Amino acid sequence: MGVVAGKPAPSGRKTALLADGDAQTRDLVRAALAEAGLAVTVAEDGPAALDALRSSAPDVALLDCELPGLPALEVLRRFRDDDAASSCPVILLAGAGCRKLVEEAFELGIQDYALKPFNAVQLAHRTAITLARSARKQHERRTMDALRARTRRISSAIRETNDPYLMVDLAVSGLGRAFGAGSVWLHTFDDERVPLVDTVWSPDGGPGFEHPAAAEARDLATALWGKGTVLTAGPDAEEEHAAHPGLAKWAEVPGALASAVAPLGHGGGAFGLVWIVKAGKGAAWSQAETALLQHVAGNLAHGLIQGHLITAQQQVVERLQELDTAKNNFVATVNHELRTPITSITGYLDLVLEGAGGPLPEEAAQMLEIVVRNSTRLRELIEDLLTLSRMDFDDAILRTEPVRIGQLLETVAAALVPVAAGKEVDLVCNGGTDLVILGDAKKLEQVLTNIASNAVKFTAAGGEVHMDVEQTTAEDGSPRATIRVSDTGIGIPAEDLPKLFNRFFRASNALAVQGTGLGLAIAKGVVQQHGGELTVESVVGKGTMFAIHLPLSLDTPGVPMADSVRPEGHCTG
Repeated sequence: MGVVAGKPAPSGRKTALLADGDAQTRDLVRAALAEAGLAVTVAEDGPAALDALRSSAPDVALLDCELPGLPALEVLRRFRDDDAASSCPVILLAGAGCRKLVEEAFELGIQDYALKPFNAVQLAHRTAITLARSARKQHERRTMDALRARTRRISSAIRETNDPYLMVDLAVSGLGRAFGAGSVWLHTFDDERVPLVDTVWSPDGGPGFEHPAAAEARDLATALWGKGTVLTAGPDAEEEHAAHPGLAKWAEVPGALASAVAPLGHGGGAFGLVWIVKAGKGAAWSQAETALLQHVAGNLAHGLIQGHLITAQQQVVERLQELDTAKNNFVATVNHELRTPITSITGYLDLVLEGAGGPLPEEAAQMLEIVVRNSTRLRELIEDLLTLSRMDFDDAILRTEPVRIGQLLETVAAALVPVAAGKEVDLVCNGGTDLVILGDAKKLEQVLTNIASNAVKFTAAGGEVHMDVEQTTAEDGSPRATIRVSDTGIGIPAEDLPKLFNRFFRASNALAVQGTGLGLAIAKGVVQQHGGELTVESVVGKGTMFAIHLPLSLDTPGVPMADSVRPEGHCTG
């Protein structure tokens, strides 16, 4: 390997590597470079030159094409593979035999070349120009790297919020600072995809530059969106952009050295634009800058659409919650206000019918009995509404206790025996089981009463209603109690079954029988509160079967029965 000679560069001085196999050429060029203020390191052959490039990282390298030991082109190839050293500008010193290799050397990344024989002083001058050009490119590269980092932060901040107005604030302030703008104007049009926005940012918080009318903005944004481009005006603006008639007024803003307009849109059309005006030195827009602006505009457009949609959905949800709360409050208030007078009415009716006010004519007694029946219906409706209101407010509150399902079934059946007998319906109950669940006895009694009374109500004379309970296994393998209430009544049309548990819904073939359509909705809600499931099977003209599945208690049987569900009679066949 040839000897590498040179001294460490004083602080602040640029360094140069001179690699040439001819001693006389090295001395002449070295002296000229030193005179130009460079600290010079010399290498006598190719291997020494490659080692110096990798180890000392010079600011500029001058390589003779015919280096002994390793040709200059091979030095370049190996040098360019080294990322740490590849930014060093190279000047090729080409002798008479190397002129055909200059083009290949440019493909390998040299910045300049000099043909021998050359003037050493002129070569030093060209070296200084190459250094200045390289420094400018490195500065531009660092500037663009910093700009990319800033625009990435803007896009990241936009993605971190669902508030479209916050997105706009982040975008205009971020773009203004990133591009050193004197003014940023962001405007959206009347479009259902995004909110209406018209905001201006300036470094001093002032009104910024006066912008053209909104109608002109829409026309320009539509044209730019169709072309998929950013429009620039000012120093070094592209001809087709500067010549665009829509930008003429925008480019003539007093004090604006250069401006750029990026459309905001999605899919088939634009819904806004962002206009950035540079007012500082070196304000021309580069292609890299417009590409970054376009990228941020795309992220902002997507964010505005998503944010507007999410905000609208949140507003709808909040409004529905307000309406639901108001409805529940109204129902609770009305229930209270209605229940008090209806209790008084039914109480006095009972007294009158019992003769507290004296004997009643037969016709008057019959009319009062009709009033009593309808008062009872009204009281039941009020109780159902109150139950629904409480379920909406306190759907997780249950007064749980051990409940023997068999005894609960017998209690309900015993209460319905007179009703079934009056309709000549055979009510059969099989509650002989010790199955125990943890539940709210009163609520479960209400569920069974609703379902069983419906079965009796919709079964014709001579028909049957069966009530039974047995232990079954859930899909996850856990034990459960399954209560079945089946009848031989009119059945339910198949098209009505999916809506059967909806509030106020009544089967299409049951409208002739009085009812509110709330009983099954309440029953399903109570069963779900207990972690259970309520299902139905039915065939029109043959009957219906409801199944209530409730998880069994893990406690051992033998607990006392809740007083509220102790049977007062017996099931009858």
